[in-house]
Amino acid sequence: MVTLLPDRAFNMINNNLILLIFACFIIVSCRTPRYVYSPAPPNNPYFREKGESKLAGYYSTGGDANQLTSEYNDGLDIQAGYALSDHWAATADYFKRDEKDVTNMVTQGLFDSSAIRYDRNLLSFGVGYLFPITEKKTILYSVFAGGGFGKLAFTDNGFDNNVTYSRYYKTELTKWYLQSAINFYAGKYFRTALVGKLSWVHYANPVTSYTADELEYLDLNILPGKTLLFIEPAWNLQVTFKNLEWVYLDGGFTFCSDPFGNSTNLVARNLNASIGISLDLSKMERKN
Repeated sequence: MVTLLPDRAFNMINNNLILLIFACFIIVSCRTPRYVYSPAPPNNPYFREKGESKLAGYYSTGGDANQLTSEYNDGLDIQAGYALSDHWAATADYFKRDEKDVTNMVTQGLFDSSAIRYDRNLLSFGVGYLFPITEKKTILYSVFAGGGFGKLAFTDNGFDNNVTYSRYYKTELTKWYLQSAINFYAGKYFRTALVGKLSWVHYANPVTSYTADELEYLDLNILPGKTLLFIEPAWNLQVTFKNLEWVYLDGGFTFCSDPFGNSTNLVARNLNASIGISLDLSKMERKN
């Protein structure tokens, strides 16, 4: 025997389902994130002896490109390093990002639509200790610590009730980090690494044209003087070729945690993919 729901009960279920979907839509559409951090590929030199060097350049992307809305997330990373001894090394790296996000507030929100363009740059320096796990140095562990400084700036342009608006926000950045890695050397032409990185970023001296109410709505009012922790696990891979052992094709993925766990409008980019070329000039000199 099959029992059919009465029309009244069926309509009630349908109405509740529609209300639930609408409520979820409002929650999602009312979120207007501002990305206060983007991860970068870790500067992880595969040094095993004194005198080795690293000079690398990467194209990086967060994978947020959208041709329909002209959104993009592109970046450049330049990294350098030198092995001061068999165990000690120094590093330096420069980070640059250009990003654009588009939001359309079809329900209630601060602005009807926004095009947010980000400009980020950061210069960092570090020092690290490396020691082999295996006798032949096929597995090596490293620990690096360092810091740097830079800026975060973004412009916010769009429409509010069919009236154009324009805002900007700029803040200084100070960064400290602690990084560890396990490097695996699989033969002469292939090496890979698992990297764990903790980054503490301090935000200070903001300059903005947002009103006080707008800063509060976007949660930007809590950013000045704040030091946020970002957890950044990464995987890196390098491949070289016979008779060209000083040139490496280098790539990897870096992930990043959110500073507030999606409880505010302040969020971090969760992914960075990078590809580039890494040079060890010391090997080129020895080959010559």
